[in-house]
Amino acid sequence: MSTKLLLSLALTSLIASTHLLAQNDTDMDLGGFDTEELTNEDSNDLDGFSDEESETNSNEKVLAPKKQSIFSINGNLAFKTSYGYIPHSVKAHQVDTKPVDYSGFNQAQTSLYLQVDGKLSDDWKVRISGDTFYDALYDIRTNNDYNQDTLDDYRTQIRFDDTYIQGRLSRSIDVKVGRQIVVWGKSDSIRITDVINPIDNRLPGMTDIEDLRLSTTMAKLDYYLGQWNFSAMAIGETRTFIESAPRSEFFPVDSIFPGAPDPFITLENPEISWDNMQYAFAANGIFSGWDLSFYGADVLDSRWHIEGSLPNATREVSKIQMLGSAINIVTGSWLLKSEVAYIDGIKYNSTLDEKARVDTLVGVDYMGIKDSVLSLEIANKRIFDYETQMSGAPTGIIPYVPDYTQEDEVQTAIRATRSFENDSINTTVLLSMFGHNWQYGGFFRASVTYDVVDAVVANFGVIDYIDAAKKEDKPFMNAISNNDRVFADITYSF
Repeated sequence: MSTKLLLSLALTSLIASTHLLAQNDTDMDLGGFDTEELTNEDSNDLDGFSDEESETNSNEKVLAPKKQSIFSINGNLAFKTSYGYIPHSVKAHQVDTKPVDYSGFNQAQTSLYLQVDGKLSDDWKVRISGDTFYDALYDIRTNNDYNQDTLDDYRTQIRFDDTYIQGRLSRSIDVKVGRQIVVWGKSDSIRITDVINPIDNRLPGMTDIEDLRLSTTMAKLDYYLGQWNFSAMAIGETRTFIESAPRSEFFPVDSIFPGAPDPFITLENPEISWDNMQYAFAANGIFSGWDLSFYGADVLDSRWHIEGSLPNATREVSKIQMLGSAINIVTGSWLLKSEVAYIDGIKYNSTLDEKARVDTLVGVDYMGIKDSVLSLEIANKRIFDYETQMSGAPTGIIPYVPDYTQEDEVQTAIRATRSFENDSINTTVLLSMFGHNWQYGGFFRASVTYDVVDAVVANFGVIDYIDAAKKEDKPFMNAISNNDRVFADITYSF
């Protein structure tokens, strides 16, 4: 299909999405919220005006000031596309059918984000936000036999994002109830203590962590005492990460787990129950030139494990317990940062025992060059009571789903950002590699963001996925190593 046709169809994709989202393949991610619309009965554009116009002695008309609405709305409309410049394909089904070709244009997505903010009083406010998208590519490339999981995850979506009410109970106590994001830790590129919100893993490496977190329904209480803020959270929604669809471009099941069933083992979402209630506590202190945080959480893990055996095996997400701390120190043009987390209750596929792990991170940002920031972060995740079969050897439990994990998992992230033309052009370069000698692969991403005109921003970039030195160590990285692409998007904000 030609580039011209792709661009032409993308312009009408929002209209098409209205029809498609009404069909069964729409992803309705509305958990935890009432679907009734909120109305503002008190808002009236005629408030403040009398039936008769008053006149001064000079015959000038005097109007009473117009009443301000307590609600405001903003959002953005975006179009995203990408082009895979290396030929590659993925088996969408275990049976011998034609593999799906992902080279060439592989995205033609139009998305809409809306956010409504309301000021209920001086102490209380409400926010309702959500997003939807439609990717026309999956209706254009009809020669590809995409499986249903891929269509469900990548063609259409509609969901609530931040949706909450927030207010002040007293001068030192705030409360916030609803879907929200809570950011823990100091790292920009590696998650250590940041365990509260799940993330969207459908396109790994394409977007920074700050844009991947998924809002989760909770009640959050904040208490302020001097330079300290104490937070307590009760998380009722059992929302988990969004993974790449099995047998899609970024989860080529048969290349990673030879002999896996079709469809792949079902990923079960934990049911909402008292046993699955999640809790978290944090203490954050901000001081002159440095800040310090302490964390504790009983939350869902960010990875799945296998429960049972075929044909009744399922992939499940269990709860973990985490204690951690993070610190930032500013000295001159340098920002020093560190995080540490002790995590217990981790379940793996290749062992029946739950494991504990200690994750540590050290990093530094240098801001001594005008309009530039250079960053280096190094993390290590060490598993206690490690067993040799966890590296990938068959076990007889679920032999085709090994863990492919090492006793020490090292990750390095190097980032450089620079702005030009009074911040109208911003560039970012990121290298993220795994292994103490970078032997387990990673990715390299470079992008440029340009403010075209007021409220219109264009973004261009390239990403290169780097394979592992030995396929048997990290077959996932080798399986996606040809997914390299150039990408572009344009966003209008209102």
